[in-house]
Amino acid sequence: MTELGQRLKDARNDKGLSLEEIQSITKIQKRYLHAIEEGNYELLPGNFYTRAFIKNYAEAVGLHGDELLEEYASEIPKANADVPESLPPRKMRRPSTPSKSSSVSSKWSSVFPSVLVVLLIVGVAALIWYVVQSGDQKTNQNATTNQAEEQVTSDENSGSAPDSDEVSNEGDASSEATTSEEEAKSKEDEKAEEEKAAEEEEPEEEEAPKMEIKKVKSDTDNSTFEITNADKFEVKLEASGSSWVALTGASDKKYVYESLAKGKNVTQDLSKESSATLRLGSSPSIEVFVNGEKIDIPKEPVVQNVTFTFEKAE
Repeated sequence: MTELGQRLKDARNDKGLSLEEIQSITKIQKRYLHAIEEGNYELLPGNFYTRAFIKNYAEAVGLHGDELLEEYASEIPKANADVPESLPPRKMRRPSTPSKSSSVSSKWSSVFPSVLVVLLIVGVAALIWYVVQSGDQKTNQNATTNQAEEQVTSDENSGSAPDSDEVSNEGDASSEATTSEEEAKSKEDEKAEEEKAAEEEEPEEEEAPKMEIKKVKSDTDNSTFEITNADKFEVKLEASGSSWVALTGASDKKYVYESLAKGKNVTQDLSKESSATLRLGSSPSIEVFVNGEKIDIPKEPVVQNVTFTFEKAE
């Protein structure tokens, strides 16, 4: 047994874990785990997988995999030069913030159709009112003329025709009364239209933007999620099986760094962090929630790295 194998075995025994349990956590076959403890690296499926298996085994028992590989570099077979151990993360470009001028233009574009509809309604209402008023006035004038003609006919039949001045005075009085009524009605209609137009022109309050969690990157074992329009940044982990978990903030603070047993739940508030990284030893055994919303994380391969970027709502 090599010194590295003895150290891994001691760490496993300290945590009270069997090779079967390590197999369940890392999804590495038991015979490979036993070969690592005995130092029989020739039984493993290649140098690259040897280093990857040792790293996953170390992290499952609470050791730092990268540091262990560096410490025992002379003992562990070197990986092939053309097979990288991990893919370098790509730099993300933050979405540009829209300028104030474009924001004002967007608001005016949303309000302009409403103003145009209101003006169109007012114009149609004014046209209808004008047609109705013109018809009423013409009807009143015809009625007045018919009354005068009937009066003249009646007077002629009775043998005493009315004086022309009397007929003229009656017509003038009737016309003045009709005009006063029309003016009063016109003012009332105009006032009602103005009040209606004022109510319709009141701008509607804009709804506050809703929280959005968007996946901006997804590789085989690396995912990145962007959280925007949120007042808080809260991560909840629910274990349906055993898995080693590491949750670290942008400030390098380790919020969770342990092996979670089945049925254990952990909730951490990372609102003070601009970003956080999550490493899962067995992704099928852990469900991840951000601000109460479940995050879709690949189940294969079982070791997954997840990055969160957090932009607090203004």
